[in-house]
Amino acid sequence: MSAALAKRQRWLYEAIVDDVAPTQPQRVLGGAAVPAELGLAVYRHAYRARLRDCVADDFAAVAAVLGESAFAGVADAFIAAHPPRDATLNSYGRFFAPWLATSRIAGRVRLTELAHLEWALVEALHASLAPALSGADLATIAPASWGDITLQVAPSLRVLECHFTTNALYEAFRTKRQLPKAQRKRGGVVVLRQADGLKRFDLDVVETRVLRALAAGATLGDALAGLSGKHTSTIQQAFTRWVAHGFFSGLG
Repeated sequence: MSAALAKRQRWLYEAIVDDVAPTQPQRVLGGAAVPAELGLAVYRHAYRARLRDCVADDFAAVAAVLGESAFAGVADAFIAAHPPRDATLNSYGRFFAPWLATSRIAGRVRLTELAHLEWALVEALHASLAPALSGADLATIAPASWGDITLQVAPSLRVLECHFTTNALYEAFRTKRQLPKAQRKRGGVVVLRQADGLKRFDLDVVETRVLRALAAGATLGDALAGLSGKHTSTIQQAFTRWVAHGFFSGLG
């Protein structure tokens, strides 16, 4: 590629993605069947419109909470801060929740948590399916060895720590009910793709702590360390449910 062509391509890229359109684009564009200003305006509009659609598709619940007009402004601010760098837009939304967390948008903490949940659903949707760990597999473990085992979580499993009733808010959006205000409530939510679709499961604080530790590769003994007898009993019951729902795909 010649230096002159590279310079023109860089100019066109910046002319499309920058907030302010350049003056006298005909100096670079030239020779078009339509005026240079109009041609550039088409590219600038199409670029933002396509990215807005992409963000709105991945974060429809956030858009519903904010409202159409406010969300369009938020999306535009995000697009300006994070122009796409990848060959496809499949993973573009991964930057949205972290960006929200650093923004000055009203309610950003609650919105960020909701955005994390929506992106977890996107990731789970595109994750592969794997055979689930069964009770028969676990029955082969000697009682004395349970504390030393590690568990491989399902490829689609995502565990989110929550400080609000985010899953309830998302469920109201999904079922087209009036959106409640997110209330403070510590706990968590699991996102999992199964053969019949995406699933979400609420967790309490202790379940969230233990499952996050297991997903990070901790041994079962380390994940349970420091729990009271009451909490250990609760986790034992929860573990049975987790296995039944296919949270794990194998032993480490």
